[in-house]
Amino acid sequence: MTKDQMTVVSEEERLESPDRDLSQGYMSDENLSERSDTSVVDPTLIYTNKYLNLEKIKSVGFDMDYTLCEYISPAYDVLGFELAKRHLVEKLGYDKEILDFKYNSTFPVRGLWLDKVHGNLVKVDQFGKILVCIHGLRKLSGSEIRTLYPHKMLKKDNDRIFVMNTLFNIPETYLYCCLVDYFNRKKGFIRLEHGWKDTENENKELTFRTLFQDLRDGIDYVHVETMEIKKVTVADMPRYIKKDGRLPSMLKRMRNQGQTTFLLTNSDWWYTNLIMDYLLGDQCQPNETWLSWFDLTIVDGCKPRFFTRGTPLNKVDTSTGSMVPLENGDVTNLPVDHRVYSGGDHKTITHILGVEASEILYCGDHLYGDVIKCRKECEWRTLLVVPELVQEMTVINEEDSVRVLEELNKLESLVGRGYAKVDEIRHQLMESVLRLDNSFGQSGSLFRAGNRLTYFGSQMMIWADIYTGSALNLAEYAVNQRFYPLPQLLPHESRLRDRGSSPEV
Repeated sequence: MTKDQMTVVSEEERLESPDRDLSQGYMSDENLSERSDTSVVDPTLIYTNKYLNLEKIKSVGFDMDYTLCEYISPAYDVLGFELAKRHLVEKLGYDKEILDFKYNSTFPVRGLWLDKVHGNLVKVDQFGKILVCIHGLRKLSGSEIRTLYPHKMLKKDNDRIFVMNTLFNIPETYLYCCLVDYFNRKKGFIRLEHGWKDTENENKELTFRTLFQDLRDGIDYVHVETMEIKKVTVADMPRYIKKDGRLPSMLKRMRNQGQTTFLLTNSDWWYTNLIMDYLLGDQCQPNETWLSWFDLTIVDGCKPRFFTRGTPLNKVDTSTGSMVPLENGDVTNLPVDHRVYSGGDHKTITHILGVEASEILYCGDHLYGDVIKCRKECEWRTLLVVPELVQEMTVINEEDSVRVLEELNKLESLVGRGYAKVDEIRHQLMESVLRLDNSFGQSGSLFRAGNRLTYFGSQMMIWADIYTGSALNLAEYAVNQRFYPLPQLLPHESRLRDRGSSPEV
């Protein structure tokens, strides 16, 4: 069975996802996706949260960074880690010993909440219930967590919490942990409630919040102010950027089938032009550039603001890179032959594309900036790119992981039924959760802790229509593919699933 013939989703995804119509799970049309064997989960497949008919999609848009441009890990993560360390030492006067930190790709995971008050990285569920708490390079025990966070709850206060939403945050996540661990052990540093006191430097205090802000300023410095990370990347693109032959063939097939394609990125024209030329330049016809693969290109998108109030739309002079204001600011009478713009908003871009908002599918890797704000503010459909799926599915497909998940289900069932040796069962339950989490890495899975979904996992299920490990997996599907989620069943309806059949419609 080919990928054109099937779509694969987990039982939990279908049961947990909101806003489903039960009839969407029934199949009576020859173009509907067939159910496939889910005993082995394939990270190259596209997984379904909400019904989506690609035949209704007239325009497909793509983010660039971590979507069409797939950065190579851990090489690119190490680069960000090293540049941030250097900024702290050379620009902000931090200890030179920090330069000796080595990047550990098995430690950080995306989606953690950084608590600026206590200096912890916290994994929570959708309600803020703490699943895992890391201080420095150490996981805190349950009793330690309760001491800091009553009832193991943490509210998403934007002044206190910074969410490590993007793959760009991965090096930053690990570096913060290393810094906290370093200052916890540094001679002369005494722990305070919200940081440290340097007894060898006039009792000067360093708070967890200040440490975070210094690191955040360093990340902005190398990414935005000096663009050093971009300059190093374009100087050695084969080292940092994956080139995939499926990209031109996917774009060509979409356009041959009558779909328009567009690029919408927060990156500027200079960087976008170099990256996309590397990915597509050698696949162009004579006298054409990579721009010929897209009907429209938007740089400086400023997502998520793009999906709310937006920014002024300007033409980009591709020969000089300069911004050219629109005549009288009129976005309704744009030149037909111009295809590269800076800024704008979703309504303007939908108008330029000449389609209905619901006929656009946008593919991006940023859960909040590309998916959540998009779905909250407009009718574009969304595909979330989750590169971590490859590693996550590798673990899930291992026999030991399957056994641990089955063990978790049995233990939770015993606890729920009031089994006499409940303390013993709970201890076994915690050991099983820990064993499963550790198989994903030192910070556990992006999507879950044991049987409980993380904040990232639950938000992905609520807001993303479909998701996959790479945007290029779209190349494996027909342009008339219909993605169907499993029917949503409430707990009291579980017998419908157990019978293994659905009524014909």
